[in-house]
Amino acid sequence: MTRLATQTGNPLSILGLAFLTAFAAPMSATAQTAPVTTTPPGKPDACGLVRKSDLETLFPGRPVESKGATLSLVFKGPQYNQGCQYLVRLPSPTSRSDLAKFVTVTVVLSGEGTSGRGGSIDVFKNVLSTRTKIAESDPNKKRTVEPARGIGDEAFQEVSEFTTDVRVRKGDLVFVISLDNYSTQTLPNALALAEQAAGRWQEGTGMVAGTDTAVKSPVAPKDEVIIPPDTRKSAQAPVDRWPDACGLLMEEDVRAVFGDMKLDPVRKVMGTLTSDGREQKVEKLPNPIACHYTASKALTEGGARKIISNTISLNVQDVAATPELALKYYQISKKVGDAKTDLQGIGDEASLSPTNQIVIRKGVVNIAVRVGGDMRDKALYDDATQRVNAIAKRVAAHMP
Repeated sequence: MTRLATQTGNPLSILGLAFLTAFAAPMSATAQTAPVTTTPPGKPDACGLVRKSDLETLFPGRPVESKGATLSLVFKGPQYNQGCQYLVRLPSPTSRSDLAKFVTVTVVLSGEGTSGRGGSIDVFKNVLSTRTKIAESDPNKKRTVEPARGIGDEAFQEVSEFTTDVRVRKGDLVFVISLDNYSTQTLPNALALAEQAAGRWQEGTGMVAGTDTAVKSPVAPKDEVIIPPDTRKSAQAPVDRWPDACGLLMEEDVRAVFGDMKLDPVRKVMGTLTSDGREQKVEKLPNPIACHYTASKALTEGGARKIISNTISLNVQDVAATPELALKYYQISKKVGDAKTDLQGIGDEASLSPTNQIVIRKGVVNIAVRVGGDMRDKALYDDATQRVNAIAKRVAAHMP
């Protein structure tokens, strides 16, 4: 006979029993020990109710690991496997790694008979009532309790945000099977395992002997594991919304600011937009993502000829999906580039760094404009600062 009791041996009230049953959670890893290899007559075996082979059938080609059994209390008579836990590694929908998902079976009540106070019928009724009240009081409405017909003598399913549980009564046995949520296959898998487990118990006999084929086998082989969709929203705008860097830094604007210097032909840089997930998606951007010019002139100082050169560059750093994300990226760009000098009248906001780079945000577009040159000669450095400000104002006028 198995009865939940206090440490002093006094039987718990039906209310206390229902509370413990209703909130029965998967057995913790610290409580797990070596499983019982020979189940005592008339006792259940959690690791026999749900077997590793069942999970290998439901999750073809995926690693399934037994995490061991949890034994019943030692002072309750011959010990049996009251709990059993497995770990299944399933593909992550958002990366190339795997997710660890647990499957747990816990025997809540056995050997107490079916009728009367504390019998399996009474206990199961209280469990159902308690779980229903919890679901109805969920402020987020993310928990549902519904009947699971055709499993044992009676059963119900409870689906929450993170787990799917099926609680079953078969004769004098009450047990719960819990699966970590993964995909649309989770609930059907939990129901199939529960039906299979119920078929492996017979009141008065105990565990049904034999192989899987000795009982009804609702755990049908799956062709494949369905990977749930990646529901994350992209932080970047689609490729067709990315501007042409050379359409922002146009040659006539560069010549207007560097009219005293020779201008070399423009150099365009194309780019790609990569979306990381289970399958990496790489899209070519239709327009240049960067545009570079070189301006130069020759000076004579003290009879010596000196070449002055500046590089004029524009990089489209990001086109965000929302204005909020664009603002966030702008703040990051300022910090990384040490752009502490805020500028007025350029885009929605702009800042100048000590390297004569100006980061600009306008709407959802973030760009960086830079005029490079001799940073050791103060006159040339100050000249580059004036020119980058002039270029930035012209560029901002072209930004969408």
